[in-house]
Amino acid sequence: MRYGILRWTRTWRPRSTSALRNAHLHTSSINGSKTGDMESEEERYALQLQRCGQNSRVDLGQAIHAKFIKESLLSTLFLRNHLLNAYCKCGQLGAGLQLLDEMPERNVVSWSAMIAGFVQSGYPAEAVSLFQQLQRDGVRPNEYSIVSALNACSLLDNVSIANQIYAQLIRFGFESNVFLINAFLTALVRRERLEEAEQLFEECEIRDIVSWNAMIAGYLQFSYSKVWSFWCRMNREGVPPDKFTFSTVLTGLAALTELKCGLQVHAQLVKSGHGEDICVGNSLADMYLKNQNLTEGSKAFHEMPSKDVVSWTQMASGYLQCGQPAKALHAVAEMRSVGIWPNKFTIATAINACANLASLEEGKKNHGLRIKLGDSMDACVDNAIIDLYAKCGFMDSALGVFRGMNENSVVSWTTMIMGYAQNGLVREALEIFEEMRIKNIKPNDITFICVLYACSEGGFVEEGWEYFSSMARDHGITPGEDHYACMVNLLGRTGRIKEAETLIKNMPFKPGVLVWQTLLGACNSHGDIETGKRAAKQALALDKEDPSTYILLSNMFAESSNWDRVGTLRQLMKNREVKKMPGCSWI
Repeated sequence: MRYGILRWTRTWRPRSTSALRNAHLHTSSINGSKTGDMESEEERYALQLQRCGQNSRVDLGQAIHAKFIKESLLSTLFLRNHLLNAYCKCGQLGAGLQLLDEMPERNVVSWSAMIAGFVQSGYPAEAVSLFQQLQRDGVRPNEYSIVSALNACSLLDNVSIANQIYAQLIRFGFESNVFLINAFLTALVRRERLEEAEQLFEECEIRDIVSWNAMIAGYLQFSYSKVWSFWCRMNREGVPPDKFTFSTVLTGLAALTELKCGLQVHAQLVKSGHGEDICVGNSLADMYLKNQNLTEGSKAFHEMPSKDVVSWTQMASGYLQCGQPAKALHAVAEMRSVGIWPNKFTIATAINACANLASLEEGKKNHGLRIKLGDSMDACVDNAIIDLYAKCGFMDSALGVFRGMNENSVVSWTTMIMGYAQNGLVREALEIFEEMRIKNIKPNDITFICVLYACSEGGFVEEGWEYFSSMARDHGITPGEDHYACMVNLLGRTGRIKEAETLIKNMPFKPGVLVWQTLLGACNSHGDIETGKRAAKQALALDKEDPSTYILLSNMFAESSNWDRVGTLRQLMKNREVKKMPGCSWI
């Protein structure tokens, strides 16, 4: 028999000496009398082989196989199928394939066990190949072989195979089998065929919670906006959610920052009794943290009966996102004190917290931990380390990490450019960008913000114009408001106020507050009061509550000793209840 799976067809035999010794030890309890009933003896061996598969005891399975060969017991299809299933459950696919090949007769159970084994071991293409071989051998598929084949299709890019199997499903009269429908639904969702999945879901006469969960998982992956409406529909139709449903909908609401809806789900969660599940607890805490509700997020975290590395990492990340990097580091330290080992996301969060605090010593400790963990880390951790050293002013250390990476992503290059620019090493920033272009690394819009910022810091007007013009011309990136703000800042810092104002008036879209505030800041630096007034008028028309505009305008009037205008502005801020953001210092 040829399967087209050549790497699995190797000669295999049970290990002779040790296997036979184990056979004597492990099968003595199920030997029974030699004159005993053959059927009960087969059932005892079958039970033992089932336990082999459940407990991944391949050694015991091999021992039983050796005994079968020695005593010529492997005579019935019933026992062969159990042995085949045990090998597949233990991941011994080569042994399973050889046994299947040597079987004098095979039925659909034999094929189903082998197909399921390939799916469970992460070989979907081989599983589909076996399913096709099953049909070529004239065996009629059953529900188990079809569901395994559909599960395999969900892991492959070729949806047409799943459609073919679904057509066979209907032909064989399995269209009312909810397990098969769910498998096909999952295959469609995983392959981004959400509209087809929706159509199938609506046409199903029988649906269970797995069907609903498959759809809500699809919405979470491809259409966040539909998560809440689908959840509401579940409730209207009286479908009780399970822990997977709660976890999925809370994750979706976290991404949508829908706190009001999240509160409703939380209330229902309390009534359901699924709150102690660790995945549900993580999703609930994440929902509050993503909505900047640190108090409730922390409460949800501390009420979890058990916590894993995901729980601690998202709590640390929540502290960081809410502007409390010191507490983020404390959470990571507490996690390690209770014996939970950090993953790459934990390390990246800790390093970002160190960068926000400009804490070089703590950063070095986490860098050392990253080195200790080795290959389990990835580029996101190294990028965070580069950013840490850059923010602490150690660009040589940042460059060392950058050069030591296996592969530099666009984020790595952009972080280096911004690090050099922020530390006043403008020429080095532009040199890194040129090196990036020579190596054909495609820059993104953030890269150009950093490049234009570098030009602004160095006062390189001609280079700035060239980079700005090259965005659309050479890279297909349409300049956004941040890019225009960088150019206005570059022109303004070099005293080209009129040129900056003309650039704003010629923008292809309506300028935002940031652009006008940037021009106002330049006018303040160069004493151009009239242009500054026009910029402030435009900025206030767009946002009357932003204190930055009032402060920039007030500073400009103060520079020209126009104290009456300064007083008027302060009164205006008071009347409009505009509050100046307090400053802070690391010193």
